[in-house]
Formats: sequence, structure tokens, C-alpha cells
Amino acid sequence: MSETSPSKPRKIFVGSAASPGYVIAKAHLVVHHRVAVSSTRIPKSSVSNNIEYFRRAVKQVKQEITRIRDITLEKVGRDEAKIFDSHLLMLQDPSLIEDVLKLIRTENWNAGYAFHLRMQELFAQFEKGGKLLKDRTQDLKDLYNRILLHLNGGESEPEFPVEDLKEEVVLVGYTIGPNMLMHFENRKFALAMDTGSVTSHVSILARSMQIPAVMGLGSISESISDGDILVIDGTSGIVIVNPDENDIKKYSKQIEVFQNQKLELLTMKDLESVTMDGKYIKLCANIERYNEANEVLSFGATGVGLYRSEFLYFGRETLPTLKEQSEAYSEVTHKLYPLPVTIRTLDAGGDKMLASASADAENNPFMGWRSIRICLDRKDIFKEQLKALIIAGDKGNLKIMFPMISGIGELERAKEIYGECCEELEKKGVKIPQIEIGAMIEIPSAVLMVDELARMVDFFSIGTNDLIQFTLAVDRSNGKIANMYEPHHPAVLRAIKMTIDAAHREGIPVCVCGEMASDPLSSLLLVGLGVDELSMSSWSIMECKKIIRSINYDEVRATAAEVIKFGDTDSINNYLRKKYSNKIKSLGISSFITSKEFSASDRALVRVNGQIERI
Repeated sequence: MSETSPSKPRKIFVGSAASPGYVIAKAHLVVHHRVAVSSTRIPKSSVSNNIEYFRRAVKQVKQEITRIRDITLEKVGRDEAKIFDSHLLMLQDPSLIEDVLKLIRTENWNAGYAFHLRMQELFAQFEKGGKLLKDRTQDLKDLYNRILLHLNGGESEPEFPVEDLKEEVVLVGYTIGPNMLMHFENRKFALAMDTGSVTSHVSILARSMQIPAVMGLGSISESISDGDILVIDGTSGIVIVNPDENDIKKYSKQIEVFQNQKLELLTMKDLESVTMDGKYIKLCANIERYNEANEVLSFGATGVGLYRSEFLYFGRETLPTLKEQSEAYSEVTHKLYPLPVTIRTLDAGGDKMLASASADAENNPFMGWRSIRICLDRKDIFKEQLKALIIAGDKGNLKIMFPMISGIGELERAKEIYGECCEELEKKGVKIPQIEIGAMIEIPSAVLMVDELARMVDFFSIGTNDLIQFTLAVDRSNGKIANMYEPHHPAVLRAIKMTIDAAHREGIPVCVCGEMASDPLSSLLLVGLGVDELSMSSWSIMECKKIIRSINYDEVRATAAEVIKFGDTDSINNYLRKKYSNKIKSLGISSFITSKEFSASDRALVRVNGQIERI
């Protein structure tokens, strides 16, 4: 599509890059901010009718979600279908239903307003939690809208006939539930939402369906009209409303590059990730679901560098059993054998709340009861997972890493518990396989103890997401200080260098598995600093491989040695861009258009999370 809207104002929005890819298409508004709710008292004679209305609405929504879950199971996969299981669990919560019925019986509120009052309480509770709980608020709002629509006599289906769509569209709304996506299955579309983040259920589903998506745009649904032309850049988190000819030209080229890169996968996936002067850099995939193993292979990864095991625990009221866990882990280790699979033990808490091991609300959950701290306190949970991992490691290609290690004591206790699990399984006749044990370096205290820690493990994995936020004291989920979250801050780079040097002195490898690994400039810098392995989202592997095959290792080492001497972030970024931007662009790397590349006049039009960006 090349048409523009010259009579309408051009606007640029920046949100969260939730699912990569590019689309130029017309907008379709599909969900409004809220369904109207009237606060009316009802006579006692109408109480029974309102109770019946509410029960019927809940039943109808259950049927809708069950139908969509079954379609998802058939068309997309079991893990994505579990998203809708969590919706059904919410609807089956007896306290939710009974609280609404109580408001109807005792307060004489109409069914819609009684439900509205109870849901507002739940919204407030979720908003007080960590980042992941806030993301689950979107799932609550989806249920909220669906039930109110039924109570108002409407339907919670798309507001236009999906079967009539003949061309690619952009679905735009305040909030769009994952169930809405399934109505558009087998059709080309993209997403742009006022709310949401990269960890919300709809983002996870969008990535699985390979739908370009941008979340957290603030007020885009209020700023467009149905049929407006939009540019969706799900790789960088940019949306342009009513683009001009230059935008169309720029992103048409990006679409072409992106499609060519997908085709290039067929020729690149079997090539080694080796620099022009012979240095091999291992490229692995980050995964969240056990059925992503096929995707790992298709993108040419040399293994899994980070399997986020906590996703097995979410969206359920009970803990996964040893059998469930061992089967899920085995599906990856067996399918990818002999490639290595690194599984991180449960990393709940912070922005990833675990209902089945719930804790009191914390003022600062990122620095609270989370990750290895939960595991060491709840040995029952930890030992069940470790035993499942040991069973799944029977092929000999499993590596286990402990997250958020702050010092020697925690690592010693974690290894002791692992040893207990081995002894208990051995007594039951289980043959204990050879499994490498590693530690994640993501806390400054671990960096300061890195020499001692390196003697206790088989490998290090640097979790740059947490390392950056803890080193700089910047909450990465806080939009007010997002500009202070600087991966190239000198303190962060020196912490990474200290970790690499200590590991290599002890003869153990170092992997980087945070978001830095998939950023073109950062990946070049990390290779120059001496990392042995980079682990990233599957779709980023080919870009990174292409970059690595185009560079000389000696040259990037020399560049990193210069960069590490700088005392401020701006100097580092300017130096790296001057050094590498032309090379990266000449390779057609699709992720290299960012909001920083817009002109100053463009940037005055940019809205970040609903606020005008300050230039």
C-alpha cells in the first residue's frame, strides 16, 4: 500500500516493541476504552432477574473463550491455548462470582454495576503488584468488556465482519484481548494498542503468530480514525499515523529487507557464526515455551542459551508436577539433542508473580522475595524442579543455571540442594547424567565476587536486563526514567568486562542472554569485550549471524578496548555509531531504524506512552 493521507496530520507514536515486523495498512478500531455502565439501584423484585442475567453472561463468555481456546490449541499450540485457560480460571473464581451476587442481593445494584465495582477492586490489586501482574490487568479488562457487553445485550465479537476483509489491516484499540486475535487467524494483520507490554498475553500470542505489534502507545486509539493509513514498526516500537511519502518509501524498503531476510534464512541457517578472521561466536536462542524447539532449529541456533522455566508456572493456581515439568523439559532437550539446552531455574517474583507461591505485596518487588531467594526458602518447589531437570537431562545436553545469585552463600546452598536431589533420585534408581551448573551474573555484588564464583561453576550467563537496572538503580519498568536505562553506561560495560575476564581466568565460558545480545551495536561491543556466546530471541539470530560473519574479531576487540576507557554514555554511543552504523545499514539489518533516527522536527511529533517527547 502506497497511498498517503495528505489532508490529515502526521503523528509518530513510540511504545513497546512487542512483536517484530513491519506493516503499512489501514487502521481498524476494534475495542473502545470501556463499555458504558449505569449505576442504578434495582427494586427487590428485580434481584433474581439480575442474578440470572449475570450468571447467563458468565456462562456465555465461558463458552466463547472455550471455543477460542480450542481453535488456538488446534491452530497455534498448547502453550498459547493456556492463555485462555487462565481467563477461564478467573471466571471460575467463586469469590468473584459470589461477591458480585452479594452486591446485587444486599446493595441492590444492577448486575452490570455490581460486576463493575468488584472488577475495579481487582484492577487496583493487580496494579499494586509487579510488572507482570499489571500486564495481567489486560486479561481482566478483556473479561470485563466481554461480560458487560453480554449484560448490555451485545456481543464481544469483532465490530466488523472479519470474513469481509480482503487486505492487510492494523487492529487498533485501548486494549485488545488475545481472544480477538484468534478471530483473525489466517489473515494478515498487525496490532497497535494504547496499553500492554512485551510480556502481556497478547504480546506472547502475537510473537507466536508472527504478527507485528506495538504496545503501550498511550492514546493512539483516540488519535486516529477508522481507515487512516498507519505504519507499524514492531521491531522498534514505532507507529506513524498518516505517514508521508518519505515514511512510505523508508518502510516499504524495510518491509522488503525484512522479507528478504526471511528468505535469506534458507541460505544462512546452516552457516557458522564465525568472524572473517576465524573467531567462532556461539549463537543460541532464548525461549519461553517447550514447543519452541522447532523454531530454534529453523532459525539456525546452536542451542538454547536461556529457557525461562517460570512460564510453566504461570496462569495456573497449582504448581506443575514433577511429571509435567520433566516432560516439558525433556521435549526440548530430546528434540534438540545433541545441541546444548540451558534452563534457568524458577525466576519468579519481581515483575513475574507466581500465584501458586504467592507472597505479600512488596514496595520494591524487584529487590524483594524473588528468584533464587524464593527457591532457597521454598525447597519443596526448588527440589521438585531440580529433580525434573535432572530426569530431563538424560541425554547429556542439559545445562542448569541459577538466577540472581548475589554471593557465595546462595550459590553454595543452591548446589547443596542440587546434590540432595541427585542423591534422592539415585536411591530410586535414576541414573544421574552429567549436567553443567552455571550462575547468572546480574547483581553488582556478584560482579564484585566474580573471581570466587567462577571457581564454583561450569559457566557464567550475564543477565544484562537486571544487571543494568541494578547497577544504575533504574527500574526498567518505570517510564519516567526509561531514558536512564543505558546498556552502554561505562559502569555496565566494566561490570561485563570484569565478569568475562574472571571467567576466562578460570577457563569457563560466558554467555550474554539479556536484550543487549540482540541489539546490533551492543552485540558487536559484547563480542569485542570477549563473550563466548550470545543468546537472544530466535528471530534475531540471523541478523546477529550476518553481522558476525562480516567483521574481524581483532578489530572489534580494539574498538571495545577504546570504548571501555570512555567515562560517559553519550561518548560511547556516538563512537559506536560512527564506527558501525554504516556497516550495519549496508547489511540491511531490519532492527536498525529507531526513533533516534527521526529528524528533530519529527521528534517533536513523537508521543511516548501518551506524552510529548522532550527534545
